[in-house]
Parts: sequence; structure tokens; C-alpha cells
Amino acid sequence: MGIRTSLLILSLITLAGCAGNHNAISSPQEYVEIDNPAFTLSPGAPATIWVPRSYVESSIPRGGELIEKGYDALRGTSSGSGTQQQAVQQPAVSVSAPIPVPATVKAAPAPRVRNRIFTVELSQNGLLAQFNEEMAKAPAELMIDPAKAAFVARYAAVATPAERADLAVKLREDFGANLALFLSAPEGIASGSSVTVEIYECNGGTLVKSLTAEISSFAPADKAARGAALSATLRKLAGEVKDVANLVPWYGKVVTVEGERVYINAGKESGIMIGRVLNVYRGGKVLVNLGFAPGQRIGLLEITGYVGTDGAFGIVKQGAKALTADLVGVE
Repeated sequence: MGIRTSLLILSLITLAGCAGNHNAISSPQEYVEIDNPAFTLSPGAPATIWVPRSYVESSIPRGGELIEKGYDALRGTSSGSGTQQQAVQQPAVSVSAPIPVPATVKAAPAPRVRNRIFTVELSQNGLLAQFNEEMAKAPAELMIDPAKAAFVARYAAVATPAERADLAVKLREDFGANLALFLSAPEGIASGSSVTVEIYECNGGTLVKSLTAEISSFAPADKAARGAALSATLRKLAGEVKDVANLVPWYGKVVTVEGERVYINAGKESGIMIGRVLNVYRGGKVLVNLGFAPGQRIGLLEITGYVGTDGAFGIVKQGAKALTADLVGVE
């Protein structure tokens, strides 16, 4: 029994081997014999194997090659990752610091030109000195020496509006006054009485404004109360005069011309600064109920120096040559 079984198994193996050889040889164009990649890994593996020809022709890598290529690929990815990241990184862009834009700075307004004010007291109540003191507390204007004003008031005719207008023009010619104030207390210094100030511009002698303030009540025998009430009234009038003076156009006068140098009757005390440019006007006229209107502007005068405490000189930068008695003014 054992011998038969062994013969039968041997016969089947022989047939299987012949069938395998027959299939490999029967289609030589479909298969090729190659070295077995697993031969060194397994001692029982055959030295060669048969694979489809298309594997060889299409350059299908063998197992060992696949392992080696896979290892190299992984190693390359790992070692080249830093390089790749560096390549991806954008180069540093040099960004220049923003150029600072200077803030818009508004030019400081030119100092206001101060008016020369001449005060004349019409009544004999001793108000002139005290009123000028109130005006001088806020030095927005120039008060002409009260002693000169007292002398003028003593001899000038100022009884009528026409006479006061003429005197205002004369004060400009003699003292360079811009405004003339005529101060009066017709009813005297009494409780409830009024103090009046008439304001004339001195270019044309026009009445600009008439201001009145009432003296507050006080006991006739109380000298301190009388003085306090009068001071309050004069202080109120002084403040109102300054408000009006701010609205009246300022004009100076050309007093002489020597070559290119033009001298005017206003300087440092009046607030005329070196480098300031003034308009030069020729002539003008007085408009009823309005005041003085300057004539045609003929040029621009740039101040280049001072003369005395309140005089200046300059040169005409644009326009016609200045003449004596021309006017200068600000915008």
C-alpha cells in the first residue's frame, strides 16, 4: 500500500512539472526569466522567476530597487526639507521707513498794529488822567502823553462836532494819531450822571462811535464810593473804546523818501516788525457816515529797519515809487 501511494505522488509531481514547463515554454513571448529578488532573503526561494515581458519592457523596478529608491526618496525628502522651506520662504523685502510728513503748521498771524490814541477832555472834571490809566491797563493801544492832550484841550476849539473833526485831522498831522477821543461829563461827577466818549478817526475826521456810561449811585458825602463808582464807569468806557478801535482800519504815513528808502511814522512801539510788508496807498476820501477810504494801492513796502522808538523805514518791493504823504496800511 505504501509503495503504491508513493508511486502515485511521484507521478503527480512529474505531471505537474511537465505541465509547468510546458506553459512557460509554450508562450515565450509573454514571459521572461529574471533573477529572483527574494533569493538572498529566503534560502528556499528559487534563483530565478518568470515574469510578464511587459514588466521588463516598461522598466518596472525590481523589489530591491524599489526598496533602495524608496529609502533614497525618504532620505532626500527629510534632508532637503530645510532647503525646500528655504526656497519657499520669500526673500526679506527691504522696507524703507516712511518719510515723515511734516504737520501743517499754520503761520502765526502778524502782530496787530497798535493805534496811537489822543484823548481830549472837553469838560473840566479831571477825568483825563484816570481815563488814560484805564486805557493803559491793557496795552493794546498807544496813549499819547496826557500832558500834550491837556495842552491841546486848553487852546483848541472843540465846542462843535465840526471843530472836533478838524482837530482830529490836525492831531494826525502833528502827533501821528490814528484815533481821537473826546471825553466829557456834561452833568459833572454826580450819582446817576453820564460820561461820554466820542471816537473820531484821524484820517478824515469822521465820528466813528459815541459811547456813554452811567455813574452808579453813591452817597454824596462818601468820597470812597464816589471814586469807586467813577472808576467803574471809566473802566467800562475804556473797554468799549478798545473794542471799537479793533474795528477801525490802521493807516500810517510816509513822512519822507530818500532814494530807495521810505520812512514812515510807525515802528516798534506800534507793533511794526522787521520784514513786515505794508500796502502803500495814494490819496483817499472821506465817506459820510462811513469814514475814510484809502485811494489806489500803488505798491508794497517791506520794513527793513527802525528809527527812534516808533518810526521805521523800508524799501518798495513792488509797484510805484512812494511819495511823501502817501499812506501805508495792513490787510
